[in-house]
Amino acid sequence: MARTRLGLVLTGGTIGSTSAGEAEVVRLVRGPDAGGLPSWLAGPLAEFGPHQLTVRRPIEKHSEEARPDDWSAIAGACRAMVAGGVEAICILHGSDTMSYAAAALSFGLADLDVPIVLTGSNLPPDAAASDARTNVGAAMTALRELPGGVYLIFAGIPGGDALVHLGTRVRKERAAGTAFVSPNGGPVAIVRSGRVVRLRPWPRPRPPEDVPVAARFDARVLELRVHPGLPFTAMEAAYVAGGLHGVVTELYPCATGPTGDDDTSLERFARFVTERGGIVVGTVPATPDAGDAPYPSLPTLTSAGIGFLPGVLTSTATVKLMWALAASDGDPALVRSLMRRTIAGESIVGTAGPALPAPVRPETAALRGRPVAR
Repeated sequence: MARTRLGLVLTGGTIGSTSAGEAEVVRLVRGPDAGGLPSWLAGPLAEFGPHQLTVRRPIEKHSEEARPDDWSAIAGACRAMVAGGVEAICILHGSDTMSYAAAALSFGLADLDVPIVLTGSNLPPDAAASDARTNVGAAMTALRELPGGVYLIFAGIPGGDALVHLGTRVRKERAAGTAFVSPNGGPVAIVRSGRVVRLRPWPRPRPPEDVPVAARFDARVLELRVHPGLPFTAMEAAYVAGGLHGVVTELYPCATGPTGDDDTSLERFARFVTERGGIVVGTVPATPDAGDAPYPSLPTLTSAGIGFLPGVLTSTATVKLMWALAASDGDPALVRSLMRRTIAGESIVGTAGPALPAPVRPETAALRGRPVAR
């Protein structure tokens, strides 16, 4: 059955802005609580086909100013629209933190069976080279046939192809052009010339029946990236002073990190946090090759209390930890259980269905005696 009831959530961001003044500063265009749509949206919205439109404006801000409470507000607007009969939702959002918002909505709305797409733009809609119309048009095309779930769709180039990313497997890597990537498994589809081309089987991210789904987030989480010489004594002081409940640390690409008893030891920091009832999660920039044996530091770090999530992106793990802390009311055992379970398709490790083959790095291929393509 064709979808005819469309929801549109406006949150601000570059796509909700204008290039104003001699300095071309990007400024938000303020609007009423509902309605009052800018004229440029008429064309892209028509790509959805005949529809009844419901509009909500839960927040108005640039996405670099986003807070976890804003994700709750956006989720509340989506849930209310679905309760009112909306069959598909497009969220216009600033790009810098859009992947965090996509992950938050994936967990906070995991029980809804409607497609929800986030998109934005690199330039304001009134800029000559803006990608806003292309991105929204692609979102409308995809919303006609996407299954339930949260997605991020972005072309980044006027008239270009738009990649369709699952909301828990996407991150922003650059400020212009095709800004978003899905390092683990790749995008699920591409919108090209008004058609949706699937690149892999549609994901069906559904939460386990015993998992409570709510769009609440405990913001007392620290996300950090390990680097040589990182002074963890300062991190310990920050953890205590901030009243934090959890830490997400991105390890080196081979899932390694510093150990020992000195000031730069992640192992020591993990014990410090876990001894105080906190949660420490370890991630890597992208899932390691399945055949690679772990280095000695990984078992040492996990024995110190780090829960390693090899198939989950760092930004997604941060949002998931905020969600799990709120969902469990701070019970460490329940938090650890939720973090180990796949809730919204966030992990490609141990999930059902065929996985796309990972690219072989030239240095890895050489070590395995394989021919290396140059």
